[in-house]
Amino acid sequence: MEEYFGRYSNILDAKGRINLPARFRGITQQYEDGEKIFILTRGTEHYIAMFPISEWRRKVNELEQNVNDGAQRRILNRRINFHASHQKVDKQGRINIPADLIEYASLQKEVVVLGTGKKIEIWNPIELDKYLQRAESQYQQLSSVLDF
Repeated sequence: MEEYFGRYSNILDAKGRINLPARFRGITQQYEDGEKIFILTRGTEHYIAMFPISEWRRKVNELEQNVNDGAQRRILNRRINFHASHQKVDKQGRINIPADLIEYASLQKEVVVLGTGKKIEIWNPIELDKYLQRAESQYQQLSSVLDF
């Protein structure tokens, strides 16, 4: 199973593509028709969530198993899948980001690519800094449990 860690500055080109960090390309083993595949969708804090296809399938399965209420499951399923996009990594290591996701995450030319374990997040650097400032007090409380 792939695990992604680290923070990388990156550039969003005029065609809406970023270069996937080499470290991430090297550990991604999910192929479809011989190509590396990711599912991109809206993240919860105005970033783009990027999942290897196997992790995406696991998340969808988890939703089906853990949300018993049919109406709630449909809401979540629609929200998650409506904005989802199936993207291949090209031979140069680039991945296309759909325009609606670029707009949602307020991406400009400079972006930050974060490895957060089983998924990758793509952020506007200003929005990421704002989020980190807001989350700092919660992090202090939560990290004391882990002795970091």
